[in-house]
Amino acid sequence: MPQKKGSSQAIIVLLITAIFSIFVLQAAMQEKETGTEIPRGADLAVIGGTTAALLSALEGAAHGAQVFLFPNGQEMGEDVPFLVAGGLAAALTPPQKELGIEFGPEFLKEKIKEHGGGINDPVLLDSFILSQDLFRKSEELSGLCFDLLPHPEVRPYLHLSAHPHSDLLFKQNLLVKIKNSTIMVKDDKVKELIFSPEGQIEALLLENARGESYRFYIQAVILADGGYSGDIHRWHEYLPVENLIELRPSQKGEGLRIAVDLGMDVVQMGFLNTRLLLYSPLEEKFHFLPPDPWENTYFINKTGHILSWGESSPREAINFLLQSLPGGSLIMAPEDRATAFGRFFRRFDELEQLMQAYSLDSLPRFPGTRPPSPPYYVAPLRAGLDYTLGGISITSRGEVKKDGNVVKGLYAAGEIVGGLHGEALLPGMALSETFFLAKIAGESAARYSQR
Repeated sequence: MPQKKGSSQAIIVLLITAIFSIFVLQAAMQEKETGTEIPRGADLAVIGGTTAALLSALEGAAHGAQVFLFPNGQEMGEDVPFLVAGGLAAALTPPQKELGIEFGPEFLKEKIKEHGGGINDPVLLDSFILSQDLFRKSEELSGLCFDLLPHPEVRPYLHLSAHPHSDLLFKQNLLVKIKNSTIMVKDDKVKELIFSPEGQIEALLLENARGESYRFYIQAVILADGGYSGDIHRWHEYLPVENLIELRPSQKGEGLRIAVDLGMDVVQMGFLNTRLLLYSPLEEKFHFLPPDPWENTYFINKTGHILSWGESSPREAINFLLQSLPGGSLIMAPEDRATAFGRFFRRFDELEQLMQAYSLDSLPRFPGTRPPSPPYYVAPLRAGLDYTLGGISITSRGEVKKDGNVVKGLYAAGEIVGGLHGEALLPGMALSETFFLAKIAGESAARYSQR
């Protein structure tokens, strides 16, 4: 009989607990809909719809946290095509082993430092190098194996995928996992972060579709809404807007703005990863120029100054364009090159026609005594802003810093973070960085939220 009584009491306790849990959940959902405050107790909020945000949310959930994902107006995983197309930079992988390539973490570290001008954050870089399970992690999370090394002699660290629809597969698998692992809040946007008197994260100030504000109490927050590719002039007012195309328009740096307004530390904000683009003003279409320069090809600015593409570095070419007068530069290419991109190029039989068509201040001044022989094939040139290298300063655990000290409960991941790359992005590092930063931020934030 005593055992039976104990069992009955246990059942009653379980029923009361279940009813209470349902009541709390309904109250939270109702308060979210009405725009009033919701109860304390939520573990982790991830802000952003980027790949870094999705991966951070999955990492947090994998470590036992209840994760709320706030896309904040961004399309979920919109940057996947950029990241996957760039490949994966990694060391000690099966494809390397199959080809007999001895490319270890220290070699990758030196490549990253060489590309970044040696101003990379040494602590963050060392932490990245020690986390070289990125190849396995990519396959585990997305079902995608980066199994090709297209240039093993030149870039033994750069892996691509043989899957014909790699970006679609990657994105689809991530979104399925997100749906099963997190609570997504699509309609309400994060306006501010709220801290306790002790300086640790306490709540988010949210705004719903009706313009009503309310507090969402939270233990930890990960900022992961990307860089500021879609609002470059808030941070670099000197750049002529007519010369730029923002390749990631939804990444407006809102998370970075919030961090800066709160006085958080930022690093290396002056560096941008840009790409040369052929541009069609009438169609508003563009096409990436190949990374390797063309022979007998020239860049021409509004004042008629010339830069030989074959005799200049990528940085010199970009600087020539960015420092040109508003309206950008032109590219003059041989007929065979122009024919391959026919929709962008126009043919001119005289330099005077070219000058009038593009409102140049003077005739192009070619190096040497004589200009190339006609006809001339010319297209508008723009700089595509692909990646913003600077951003929030973090520790090797993804913690955001203020005046050099850790801000308790606040983390950052993805392109919003600065310091890892230095002044230039090594090919394939964008996706590798995303996996790494999402891993450390998601794991650390989950552990903090359950401390």
